[in-house]
Amino acid sequence: MRVIGITGGIGSGKTTVVNMFKSYGVPLFIADDEAKLILAKDQAVINKVKLLLGVDAYVKIDGIEQPNRKFIASKVFNDKELLKELNKIIHPAVRLKFNDWVAAQDAVYGMYEAAILYESGGDSICDSVVLITAPRSVRVQRVMARDKVTEVEVIARMENQWTELKKLNKAEFVLPNKDIEQTKRFVCYLNDFLLND
Repeated sequence: MRVIGITGGIGSGKTTVVNMFKSYGVPLFIADDEAKLILAKDQAVINKVKLLLGVDAYVKIDGIEQPNRKFIASKVFNDKELLKELNKIIHPAVRLKFNDWVAAQDAVYGMYEAAILYESGGDSICDSVVLITAPRSVRVQRVMARDKVTEVEVIARMENQWTELKKLNKAEFVLPNKDIEQTKRFVCYLNDFLLND
């Protein structure tokens, strides 16, 4: 099975595009979803995160220990070294899950979606990469509405990702995601191309 990476800056609309590919029956591995599960359930990861960020990185809700996402975000999005160390804990665990997922597939191609695909070195396991793009102002508005955060907080998150230009120089496919109907057409064409390439 060919592995197609799919990425884009925060607010580019990756989830929307991924769901379009899913409607064509394309198997999808969502790295961020797996990372969230691992952060919540993998005891070895939990212990390492507590050592890195302190016990406040987790809170008990109804007797169940859960990641304190707001606390974790406040620590790592303002400290690039801490973010790098956190990624060193989580990404190898995600990679193991991905390897198991690939072994279970029998499709022509599958997609590996990750917000920080290039930053984490995830592109090394992909045969090619699709970059989702959208104007910066649109991306900021989308994230503010989705996450109920300020523009300053969105920009802080953006600054922890590669610039769109840097990603453009590496991606094999670029998929603009500003107009939903146009995006649907791009996804249709790209799916046909990948199935018949």
